[in-house]
Amino acid sequence: MSEIRLDDVLARVAVSRRYRHVSDEVVRRLATEEIVKSHNLADAEKRTKRRLHQIFGAYTGQPDYPQRLLALARAIDGGDAESVREVCRLAMAGHVSTRERLPILDRFYAELLAVTGVPSVVCDIACGLNPLAVPWMGLPAGARYVACDIDTQLVGFVAAALDLFGIDAQVELRDVVTLPPACDADIALLLKSVPCLDQQGAGAAARALAGLRARHIVVSFPVQSIGGREKGMERTYRARFATLIDELGWQERRVQELSISGELVIVIEGER
Repeated sequence: MSEIRLDDVLARVAVSRRYRHVSDEVVRRLATEEIVKSHNLADAEKRTKRRLHQIFGAYTGQPDYPQRLLALARAIDGGDAESVREVCRLAMAGHVSTRERLPILDRFYAELLAVTGVPSVVCDIACGLNPLAVPWMGLPAGARYVACDIDTQLVGFVAAALDLFGIDAQVELRDVVTLPPACDADIALLLKSVPCLDQQGAGAAARALAGLRARHIVVSFPVQSIGGREKGMERTYRARFATLIDELGWQERRVQELSISGELVIVIEGER
């Protein structure tokens, strides 16, 4: 087998329209793992892009973020709350995770916050476009929103959107597999991201949660595949959550499952 240079694989991914905005650290980590399994440079590139598809590309297209931001600014300036929500719905449709939640969005945060209380500080891990749900959260004046994801364009868009909402925000590019967050928050969210973290190595999901100091930690799982098939996913992920609790040593913490159709949502009592 010929020697495959990491820099050559990274250079090929860097010119990919779909993955060129993904965190360099994430691409480097995945490419390093795949090179040792590859026959040649083209194979290493293909394998790396396949991994990126599994954790990122399958869930998001290529939204026109500047146009979405302009529409949001106009709606906020117009002062009509329902117009703002409609722009947010259209934006959230650009990511599978939040698109799947749109039919239950009016219920989702109403029922969740009825359990946790309205937070003043939110920590949103692997956030995707979930911060666009701020109009449904009823956050108080002076609220703080801390979020992270692996795509530079998405992170920039979310930061600008939260700024338009008047939220004190810290949105950062972060590979939570290698650099788990350490947030102090009223509520910490890891929504439908455990399966993606599991694909990146044993213990990755537990590490992403271990450093959180929050009154409530919310973990959710999809109950259908991207194609809309159930395939026993709710049962499978309920069992996965049980093993996650064991990994974290959180057996003594209070856990509450919410009956929100379309998503398995579990609230864990924190230590903050």
